[in-house]
Amino acid sequence: LELLPGGRGISGLRDQSKTPLLVLMGMVGLVLLIACANVANLLLARASSRQKEVALRLALGASRGRLVRQLLVECLVLALAGGTLGIAVSVWTADLLLRALPFEAAARVLSPDPDLRVALFALALSLATGVVFGLVPALQSTRPDLAPTLKNESGTLLGGSAPFRFRKGLVVAQVALSLLLLIGAGLFTRSLMNLRHLNPGFEPQHVIAFSVDPALSGYDLERRLAVFKRIQEEIAAEPGVRSVSMADVPLMTNSDVSHTVSVEGYEGKDGENLNPNFNGVGPGFFSTLGIPLLAGRDFTDADTRATHRVAVVNETFARYFFGDEDPIGRHFVENRHKATKNPDTEIVGLVKDTRAGSLREDQRRFVYLPYTQETDVGGMMFYTRTSIAPEALAPRLRAIVREVDASLPLTSLKTMRVQIGESLFVERLVAALSAAFGLLATLLAAIGLYGVMSYAVAQRTREIGIRVALGADRRTVLMMVLREVAVLSLLGVAIGLPSGYGLGRLVEAQLFGLTARDPFTFAAATGTLLATAFLAGYLPALRATRVQPMEALRL
Repeated sequence: LELLPGGRGISGLRDQSKTPLLVLMGMVGLVLLIACANVANLLLARASSRQKEVALRLALGASRGRLVRQLLVECLVLALAGGTLGIAVSVWTADLLLRALPFEAAARVLSPDPDLRVALFALALSLATGVVFGLVPALQSTRPDLAPTLKNESGTLLGGSAPFRFRKGLVVAQVALSLLLLIGAGLFTRSLMNLRHLNPGFEPQHVIAFSVDPALSGYDLERRLAVFKRIQEEIAAEPGVRSVSMADVPLMTNSDVSHTVSVEGYEGKDGENLNPNFNGVGPGFFSTLGIPLLAGRDFTDADTRATHRVAVVNETFARYFFGDEDPIGRHFVENRHKATKNPDTEIVGLVKDTRAGSLREDQRRFVYLPYTQETDVGGMMFYTRTSIAPEALAPRLRAIVREVDASLPLTSLKTMRVQIGESLFVERLVAALSAAFGLLATLLAAIGLYGVMSYAVAQRTREIGIRVALGADRRTVLMMVLREVAVLSLLGVAIGLPSGYGLGRLVEAQLFGLTARDPFTFAAATGTLLATAFLAGYLPALRATRVQPMEALRL
């Protein structure tokens, strides 16, 4: 029993999406950190270029605190402008991004409308990050003792001044965080691929489904059963239809109905869960869905409320209650029927296990009943197996329902492939967005690495010119720069790999078919990041090889 605040309402999607959305928020935070590290790098480069201006103002009597405040105000202006622009872009592109997600359910579940609370939070976060990541450059550029800075203006490519070492540290952090995000994106994407290739236990190809609920139109039980029967007969007579049946509980919708049972020959323990799942289905349901009948018989039109109760169970039910014994002919009683005249139900068939509610679920104990023997039948989900493209039959299905009763609304008309895809809504959302965040983070890290190495080459132009003048060839200069790129990248990878394993352990409950230390994912993420880092560092390295000694020595 769970008590919830009434103002929140009841939503299964909230519970289903809570953890994945928290993971996505964490990824957004990591992308923000990478972007802030890039901004800090740019501010440090700008501070380096303004050292003479700051030194002059300090010499003229300006206080360090005043200069720090001025530089922080500049950072806040940048942060405010960036935050405002980001909010404006998000409002403009939210609907476009929502429609770009590779599944239809997103447009129905997620709202692109702007939210004032979210906008204010984003703006406040922009200002806070502007202060935090602008503070170090501001303090660094206003050091009262400028002699060390002037001395460090000439050094080696692998060393450099304290601010430059800090900038390289920021690049290492960006590489590590990018690898962390790529590993997360790879784990979620691989998990989704495993789910999509999983056999659900039935054949969704060439099956189209729709729902009707005569109870909403005030039909009594007898009229409902008559409507269901007529719709089934009309659809079965259509060209291109192989078979048609129906189910009380639709497949792949995370829906379930369970009842407590007492099974013949089975002694339950105190507190034991004796509540298998139930589904009322029509004749031909198993053949229509492609669920193999392993023993016994299917339901027929002769199974009515006037005849003895019958049921078909799945392998998990039979194994749980009967072990290796044959379940055919055995009996059980639903506790809800104990007060009736003939409460027991005979098992007449055994079918293969299916993943009926969702692809993620463990195999459940399932009992299928003929809906014609039930007394609480409401709506029904019809399943039609076709010999043609199932989408082509959709207009005729709508027409048939209108012909039977124009007042009956037809809902949830879709193929089973679409239904299975929508059942993976959360997994696809997380995989798509985490992949986007991972690629964005990698791009930002590459930009940061490119900026640092370009700055290093520009600062060391004179040194490179001297090396070339003393006989260093282009390959030596190229390798000198790429060696620094490799050092920064490998340091980031060394930090990112154990962090990625920690992330995998954190989200392991959200994965399917792989572990938190999946070697393929780690190798692919590392390879992608190192290749991107090489490309980002190659352009500055190539520029370094084109330095002319005479021009460099004049600097």
